[in-house]
Amino acid sequence: MTFNEVMALIMPSIIALLFYSKVTLKKVTFFDGLCNTVLFILITNCICYAFLIYLKKTVSFIYTDSFTLKYSIMATFIAIVIAIIYRFLELNFSIGLRVVTSRDEEE
Repeated sequence: MTFNEVMALIMPSIIALLFYSKVTLKKVTFFDGLCNTVLFILITNCICYAFLIYLKKTVSFIYTDSFTLKYSIMATFIAIVIAIIYRFLELNFSIGLRVVTSRDEEE
């Protein structure tokens, strides 16, 4: 992997993480930051590759300077949109879990 490939694949998600941390107004711990970065990397690159393969009919990815620039801009835009959607879902949906043990069932 060249430096261009690494920057095009990782940097948009780090930008999205910084945007997300500013929107949430709370300090992001190392573990939360790492988990969110990996989540943003996976979702962003899957969407970008799906867009390139299915809509643009790109078969091979040669990371030239122009392709890297276009991919980085597209991935940054998609990553920021994903961060906004993630925050929206975080604010509007909650999941409640209740653990039932064998002692609780007997009572």
